[in-house]
Amino acid sequence: MGRTAVSPRLPSLRNAAAEARRVFARFPLVLAAAVACAVLGSWLVAAPASKWLTPAFAATTLALPMFIAVALTVERAQVPRASFVLHGAVTAVLIAFAQAWPHWSEAVQLRRYAQLSLAAHLLVAFLPYLRRGEPHGFWQYNRVLFLRFLTAALFSGVLYLGLTIALMALDPLFKIKVAASVHLRLWIWISFVFNTWFFLGGLPRDLSELEQRRDYPALLKVFAQFILIPLVAVYLAILTTYLGRILITGQWPKGWIGWLVSCVAATGILSLLLVHPIREREENRWVSTYARWFYIALLPSIGMLLAAIWQRVAQYGITEDRYFLLVLALWLSAIAVTFIARRNADIRWIPMTLCALALATMFGPWSAYDVSLRSQLARVRRILSQHGMFENGVARPASGPVPFEARKDLGGVLTYLIGTHGTAAARRALGAASAPVDTSGVAERHGKDQRLAAAAMHALNVDYVSPWQGSSSYFTYNAERPPVDITDVEGARHHVHLVGQFPIRFTVEDRAWELRLSGKPQALQLTRAGEVALTLAADSLVDRARRSPGYPSGPPLRVTVENAMARTTLVIRSYHGRIESDQPTLDSFEGDLYIGPGGAR
Repeated sequence: MGRTAVSPRLPSLRNAAAEARRVFARFPLVLAAAVACAVLGSWLVAAPASKWLTPAFAATTLALPMFIAVALTVERAQVPRASFVLHGAVTAVLIAFAQAWPHWSEAVQLRRYAQLSLAAHLLVAFLPYLRRGEPHGFWQYNRVLFLRFLTAALFSGVLYLGLTIALMALDPLFKIKVAASVHLRLWIWISFVFNTWFFLGGLPRDLSELEQRRDYPALLKVFAQFILIPLVAVYLAILTTYLGRILITGQWPKGWIGWLVSCVAATGILSLLLVHPIREREENRWVSTYARWFYIALLPSIGMLLAAIWQRVAQYGITEDRYFLLVLALWLSAIAVTFIARRNADIRWIPMTLCALALATMFGPWSAYDVSLRSQLARVRRILSQHGMFENGVARPASGPVPFEARKDLGGVLTYLIGTHGTAAARRALGAASAPVDTSGVAERHGKDQRLAAAAMHALNVDYVSPWQGSSSYFTYNAERPPVDITDVEGARHHVHLVGQFPIRFTVEDRAWELRLSGKPQALQLTRAGEVALTLAADSLVDRARRSPGYPSGPPLRVTVENAMARTTLVIRSYHGRIESDQPTLDSFEGDLYIGPGGAR
């Protein structure tokens, strides 16, 4: 008798729907937050300038990891009553976060969001194991989170790519055009709803069983042992060699060393966490040796990082980024010393302490923002005091020339204060009575912070210097370009468009004209057959450019002079120049000259 062929059973939609319902029943608030993120994100695509939508969207995205951490913790503790209290506390925190959002500058918004997001994701990593000594279960749990996250990201990416190609095919096949916003909304729904649902579907239901598991993915070992660990070893060797060079030459480490040390430390700690459960196996005794020497080798690099931070702080004061680097360096030092002294130290301390630091440095007088503000306020007052411009707690206009480097430092710190802490911080730095910074009438355009800093310095009789400017001081003026017809200029018979470098020569009615720079201090001079028809001091052009940085800088500058020779109207549209040894020089110029008959004056 022949055997009946049995076709392989494929996953049915019914099974998939049942699994989806099971996940929803287990994590209803998480999935509700995911849908809310997708709705708000889609709405934000159509209304990007909404003042309430952005903070609501930011707070809702933070609810995802926080609700996951709470749901898993309550599920493991088997205290259903705590669910309402914890979810309510999280919701209250996020509502307060959203309400405070509009009162922060964009720079502070992004940093505080990153801090709270880091803390929320770290809570998912350790909160269900906060009060339980299950080292194997803790590692297996985080291994599941890590691999499930990567799998969900891969599946979501493939799904988005496939649907995007399908939507793009509608145009050549059916002449149906799909707007770019549709692709963005598709990405939002897949990222928040599908990705979250798929990720949650792979989380183990009974976390207590994980302590008994001893399985270890071979691919994970290959990735850590043959990719991450060699990379860390190479970069540690480079950093150690660089440290030797510093000790020999006596040169301070560069500012970018902080990011390199941070990345090497993060990668090294990740590699050690990935191979942590197999360190006691006979064939993997090298893991413990490597871990000990990794932390020992990391200490000199941390010392180099601390030296680099100290150098920048001594020169320019504390900013949020330097504060975070300093906290990170101190945290790395504590972790390294702990794991050198105790080979079997609890790895839970890594996410727990990092989460605590992320939360502790967000608010309060010790926070990154308050410490940085106090440091930069003191720096402004120190610069002003050194040049006799700060008396009785109030900034005073300069009575003489201020050196270039001091103007650059002052321009940099005022730009930082306005951009990060608002104009109120700049007024506080300069003294409330002076209040030179005014936002009224300032357009919302690129360079607004620099414009306001320039206005503040101009009120102190000091020329603004950009913090990114070199040793030479540059100035630029780019006017708006309303059309000017020759009939709009009184008595004009001739029009000449002037553009280029000086001197600019041209001929009108067989007479030689020239626009040139002349004299010390320099002046812009228009001559006809060697006789001066118009003179404009170069210092006034420099002052106009510095009072109106940005693009466009303002209306065209219009100068009219009438004498027996001619009536000339010069409309200046743009110019660029530099100042060396306190002498201005115009390098390029563009404008229009209108010439008419002169008369006796």
